[in-house]
Amino acid sequence: MKRWFILFILILGVFPCMANEPFFTWDLLWSGSWYNSIPRAEDGFPPPGDILPGGTLYNRGDFRLGMPRQNLSFRLMATDKRDLPLQDDDGRAGYNPAIGIYHRASGSRFLMGVQNEHGLPARINKVWIRSVPFMESRSPSSRDLKPEPAARDESQTYLYLALPHELLPGFSAFASVALDAEQNPAFGGGLGLELGEAVLRFEGFYTQLELPPRTASAWFSETPPLPERDFRIYALGMIFNSPQVGFAADWAMSETFAWGQGAYGNFALRLGNRPWRFSIAGDGASSRFADRDGSAAGAGFRLAARAEHFWPRSGLLRFQGTLRGPAPGEDFERGSVSIFYRPPAPSARERRENPQLIRLSRVSISFNRDARTPEKTTDTLTGLAGFHFGPLSTVFSVMLNSLSSFDNKSGIAPLYRASGFESFDSFRVAGELGFSADFFTVRTRLGYTIRDKKDPLWDFSLNGSFRPGRWGRVTLNIAATDFPSKWNYTLSWRYAVNGG
Repeated sequence: MKRWFILFILILGVFPCMANEPFFTWDLLWSGSWYNSIPRAEDGFPPPGDILPGGTLYNRGDFRLGMPRQNLSFRLMATDKRDLPLQDDDGRAGYNPAIGIYHRASGSRFLMGVQNEHGLPARINKVWIRSVPFMESRSPSSRDLKPEPAARDESQTYLYLALPHELLPGFSAFASVALDAEQNPAFGGGLGLELGEAVLRFEGFYTQLELPPRTASAWFSETPPLPERDFRIYALGMIFNSPQVGFAADWAMSETFAWGQGAYGNFALRLGNRPWRFSIAGDGASSRFADRDGSAAGAGFRLAARAEHFWPRSGLLRFQGTLRGPAPGEDFERGSVSIFYRPPAPSARERRENPQLIRLSRVSISFNRDARTPEKTTDTLTGLAGFHFGPLSTVFSVMLNSLSSFDNKSGIAPLYRASGFESFDSFRVAGELGFSADFFTVRTRLGYTIRDKKDPLWDFSLNGSFRPGRWGRVTLNIAATDFPSKWNYTLSWRYAVNGG
């Protein structure tokens, strides 16, 4: 695989960059964090000696060497995550070295290490955890090195070859292949056409795995115990995008031994661009569909709509609604509606003439209902408002949770009942205050939650960030989710050097 990539890069050498670019450039990044959670002792706060030795330490080193005249760049990265104090049998520890070779003009790349997937393979993975795939959230299929791998992530080898734009103007194509530690392959490919200002792209994806045995997670688990089994998934995607109209759709079919076949599909439609943009999107899956990693996704169906108005200087007004049901063709059981408004930022002249101007930074309100169990329907109403006052910023938020009991005798599905909020469950109010200067930022938050038949909760956090220059930043965050019983400490740092 590496031999074919080197040959492809040599062929692409006929497309050199401008001669006035430097021979070499380099960038170095070191980032990391330390996290620890300490319960408060009965006789007061724990001594510093009990805080510093423990926790989780994460480090990342990232070095990039560029060759602009050859359109090439090389990347060496290593991440390390482990608990403190160091243990030989640390199940969460992980050291992950990685290497990447990139061709800038075409986007071609060769990767070895833990990776993030984008595009079609990502959209058919963990489908119900991801948000509804609107047109604006779709990206071409590709991969890159993962900056913060999890302990269970495994290194893979990935080759992605694409045509440079100069080779065939108006036409694009790519092919990719990936191999995991067990040599299970994953293939991808796509074609694209530029039709004036519009772009039409088709993509395909296939992979096969040998899944380990599965045990039931509970007595009444939807997925029964399964033996070691073969799994494969096929997927196709299409995207048409133009300044005023966009449409996209994905389709996937999975086959799992001892589990069966399943299908998943999604679509997205966009009308308009600026100042008004209207979008709808939806997706659905059958009960036996398994996602890209072979996990049983389960049946479901979602439908969402969005209307947006844009102003200069990042002004935005958004209306959005989402409905979700247990399967295609069945009644919706969950839904949400929200409104978000962010006024245009003041111009440079306005900031000079009135630097202490009090202005609204953002405001939102949302309502969510979960009626999967009509007798215990949950309603959540959330509101948020943010303000700026010179170097100060504030955010106020409220959240009301309640329970209601509905029946199906009226003929109206519980999700669409106008009534609600029958019994109180909880109410939370919180406020944030931040101060920002040229080289440091301080932000604090205080929240209070009233709960039915339970003691109230206080939560508190203090965040400070020091940035002496573009080359570095140090941040300390102290938080108590159950003030003052439990405290979380996070210290993070970032050091970056640009060598040209």
